[in-house]
Amino acid sequence: MVLTATFREVLSCLDAKASGGTTCASDWCLQAESTPDEVLQMTRSVVLLVLSLSAIGAAQTFSCPNEQIDVMKYFAMDQAKRAAHFMSGKPNPLYTEVFPNEDFAAAGYWFWLKSSKAHGFDVKAFDPDHIYMRSTELKWEDNRTFKRFVHDLPIAARCVTEGEPGPEIKVADTAFQYFSSCRAYKTSTVGTAVNNLDAPLQMDAGGNVGQVWTRVLHYHYNCNKSFQNCKDEEQFYLANGYGLWQWKHYRSGSLIKSALMNNMESGRVAATLPCSDSYQ
Repeated sequence: MVLTATFREVLSCLDAKASGGTTCASDWCLQAESTPDEVLQMTRSVVLLVLSLSAIGAAQTFSCPNEQIDVMKYFAMDQAKRAAHFMSGKPNPLYTEVFPNEDFAAAGYWFWLKSSKAHGFDVKAFDPDHIYMRSTELKWEDNRTFKRFVHDLPIAARCVTEGEPGPEIKVADTAFQYFSSCRAYKTSTVGTAVNNLDAPLQMDAGGNVGQVWTRVLHYHYNCNKSFQNCKDEEQFYLANGYGLWQWKHYRSGSLIKSALMNNMESGRVAATLPCSDSYQ
């Protein structure tokens, strides 16, 4: 950080001299006063290169141990695709936005937006240890209403042995808050929760996606205090490089809702979430 700051000071002095600015008191500026322009231009190019490499190095902050993979590559569409594409399907499309916008930082969060106007959404989070559920829509027509876990709910380990399932995760505290007009107004729970991430299998997603390596996340909730007799299960079909392409919700063993997003199309979301408490 000190080295980067020093290079920024040099760049500032060079730019000041090039624009005929006032003389500054630092040693770098004093030296620049008597240095030929062509040498200063070469120096400026070197400084810009160093600053660029420093920024790239700072972004590459996370990697899994040997023989393990970062499951974010399954949870979120990769940067090259999501920059100008989304997943279309029924009953809704899915737009992916990751913060910070890289593949992938040590910690952050991402949006699954279920319309181009950001009505209908899930917010997930990640750190070096886990992937988490954070919030989801309450009323599809009003994205200022939502439900958010009091504590991010862990659903998968961040690093998993390549080719193997992830460890089972049991969560006792599933307290969440209801929000309206961006403000919390009551608290509830979904019992206890049990989460499993399957080993990868090559599946036919159909559409223009076709065969993809997929891990299925099983999110069981409304379980009892012994983490048994779970009334609800949501299944998230997560493809390497694409993210979510299918979702199913079972209650007491019966399928009650599903969504299929298996066509990648060009396009970008036209809005974002209006309430910072839904994602930060």
